[in-house]
Amino acid sequence: MSKDFSSLLGGALASKQLNDSSVRDRIVIRKEFKDLIPQLKSDELEQLEENILKEGIRDPLILWPIGEEFILIDGHNRYSVCVKHKLDFPFKKIDFKDDEEARDWMIRNQLGRRNLSPEQQSYLRGLRYNNEKSQGKRSDLTSGQNDQKLNTESTAEILAKEYNVSPKTIVRDAEFAKGLDVIAKKDPELKKKILKGESAIKKGKIQSLAKNPEAVETVINEIPVKEEPLKRKPSAEEISKIAFEYILSEMAMPKEFYSRLGRKTENIDPLEFFVVWDETRKAKQTQA
Repeated sequence: MSKDFSSLLGGALASKQLNDSSVRDRIVIRKEFKDLIPQLKSDELEQLEENILKEGIRDPLILWPIGEEFILIDGHNRYSVCVKHKLDFPFKKIDFKDDEEARDWMIRNQLGRRNLSPEQQSYLRGLRYNNEKSQGKRSDLTSGQNDQKLNTESTAEILAKEYNVSPKTIVRDAEFAKGLDVIAKKDPELKKKILKGESAIKKGKIQSLAKNPEAVETVINEIPVKEEPLKRKPSAEEISKIAFEYILSEMAMPKEFYSRLGRKTENIDPLEFFVVWDETRKAKQTQA
């Protein structure tokens, strides 16, 4: 009897392994879903790869079975590492009603993670807000025990409470998500850089594209000007000391001194003159 049981168990295990292998061979990656997954920085991907090689896959990949295919919903980075090293991995199948439901699940799942950059959090919150608004989800009614009662909370207020931010932040997130998707159509790689915090484009510029998408070329091509730190103006006492030292030690007239430096001698600013003279004197002392 025990021998028969062992034979049945072995057959069942072999059948499961064959089935699992068949599923792994039919995994499909859809770009619109992959783009929802925040891209890891190179050092983060290396760390993930190292962890998988040492400890294996802890969390199963999420697959959506459609016909003979299995759409990868969660675990894109883990999947790439497993394919690279030809590793088996656990998976879990979840049925979704349609693409929109799968997309919503992915956004909520990603927002539950802790390793998101501020830009990624803002983008995903904005996507969720925009999705719920476009789907026409009612936020003005809630179910009571025996009836429906008025709920004055808006979608932005509901999401703000869930993510511990202000409703205004949620609305700005929505504009950021729309603007970033406009940029993605022109430059997908720039979108990735922005989400990883590697772009100097200001968030307000991106948000403005939500209402003015035609300005995308201007925003993309605009090179942020690096602001020079403001120099502290010397005090009146400091300038007086510099001026007095000039009188005692410098025989050249101001225009002659400026001319030697290759500067314009018309309309010399007194404050600038003494500051330049002091800097030149200190430079000579350093060289000596």
